[in-house]
Amino acid sequence: MMNLPFLDDIKNDPRKLAAAIGAGFLVVFLIYFNFILRPQVAQVTSLVAKMNKTRVELKDAEATISEIPKFRKEIGLYEDKVTHYEKMLPAEREIPSLLENLSDMAKSSNVKIIGITPTVTAGEKGTIYQELPILINAKSGYHELGRFLSSLENSERFIKVADIDIKLNNSNPKKHDVDLLLLTYILLKGK
Repeated sequence: MMNLPFLDDIKNDPRKLAAAIGAGFLVVFLIYFNFILRPQVAQVTSLVAKMNKTRVELKDAEATISEIPKFRKEIGLYEDKVTHYEKMLPAEREIPSLLENLSDMAKSSNVKIIGITPTVTAGEKGTIYQELPILINAKSGYHELGRFLSSLENSERFIKVADIDIKLNNSNPKKHDVDLLLLTYILLKGK
């Protein structure tokens, strides 16, 4: 073994021995702290942060889950609205029944229809509905026309009066020549 004079000096002096042992413990502690304890503390800190984030996400998920009945109720309301609006917008195949319905409303208002002309045009690609202009030529008195317009307004179908032209009929002053441009919309489900 090597003989180191400073070791003999430390062995013989109890204060130096205590200082050397303390320095040794300090070196061992610093090595332990830097290579073992510090990485573990960093890992625990990271895990605590992840756990807190997961806790927040879990609370959000629980809140969302508790609202499922409310969401189901809203879905039901939206389904009812869709059904209601589908009734207001006839499908293409329902155009004849729509025209017949317009004719029946006119008859019940004592408006004599001379002609009904629907104009189906090509809709834009990707749309689910299409505008359907309907030109109605009729003979009517002023009050009868008012009742007819009121029944159009109160109809289950969405119908808008886009233009109205009333001309005096010289042969019968109480019956005017009326041209109505109605706009409605049709569903294009199959397109």
